[in-house]
Amino acid sequence: MGDSTLVLSHHWQAGSELSYVIRTLAGAVSRRGPVHVVVPGLEEGVRADGAFDLKPTWPSSVPAGAPVIVDELRPGDEQMLGRLEGSGRLFAVDSTGELLGTTGGERLTLVPNSAAPGAELGLHVPVNPLAATHRHNGLGFVDYVLILSGRTESQSEPPAEAAWLTAALPSADVVVVERAEATVWRGRARRGVVGVDSRTDLWRLMAHASVCVDLAPGAFIARECVESLLFGTPIIVPGQAAAAAAHAQSGAGLMFDTMAELIDAVTRVGDPDRRRALSEAGLTYAQPLYGDPPAFVAKVAQALRG
Repeated sequence: MGDSTLVLSHHWQAGSELSYVIRTLAGAVSRRGPVHVVVPGLEEGVRADGAFDLKPTWPSSVPAGAPVIVDELRPGDEQMLGRLEGSGRLFAVDSTGELLGTTGGERLTLVPNSAAPGAELGLHVPVNPLAATHRHNGLGFVDYVLILSGRTESQSEPPAEAAWLTAALPSADVVVVERAEATVWRGRARRGVVGVDSRTDLWRLMAHASVCVDLAPGAFIARECVESLLFGTPIIVPGQAAAAAAHAQSGAGLMFDTMAELIDAVTRVGDPDRRRALSEAGLTYAQPLYGDPPAFVAKVAQALRG
């Protein structure tokens, strides 16, 4: 049967980046043995969800010494975890140092150079390499500046960053992705809109861009940044975005804090030699850390064994 693992998730059903992370971790540990997934507040009792049966409370029999993985350690979880007789080490993805200190847990580190200590695992971030074979059907050109805005509400004007770029670089095609649409801007004029109907559509846009500017990268792994790097597309990210900045600092991209710095970064990536160097650095960095499933599974197993 292998070694059992307990997973306590407050974000399993949230559809967020943390949800993606905890599901991926659960999939990795399932290779070493049974996984018991507990989702507090689950109203339907035990419910099947893909490869796992979700439970609202801990199973009646907890294997002695089974490690526990938590996506977010919340106040009150300590009492529930304290009732797990014979449980093993505790690992948390998102938590405060204070809470970790009270439980004796360890933080799982998914991004290099993190200020938080812990086992550096990376993650498995899948992409379809065939997306690099054909560009998005709605665009008749490549080598554009791709901007992931992170905005969720419909607006008639582009994000300020896109407006500045299309004004400062009037010959550049700027493609803004938000709300499942890609809007093309050039010379401050809106040139058209195409749908982004699937993850493969987004990957095609990433793969054929000259650079990917992520204005709202995820806090845990900055998933879209990693996907861009796996296609060899350099990234430009806000300097205060910790996970994304760690990727950029690996040599795979650039950072900005002001509009002037953003324009300068895009201009620098426009140099073919500079872009080629960033592209190669991104692949060298991202492939072993996020594009190697067997290595990720092995690192997770090693971390849980201690």
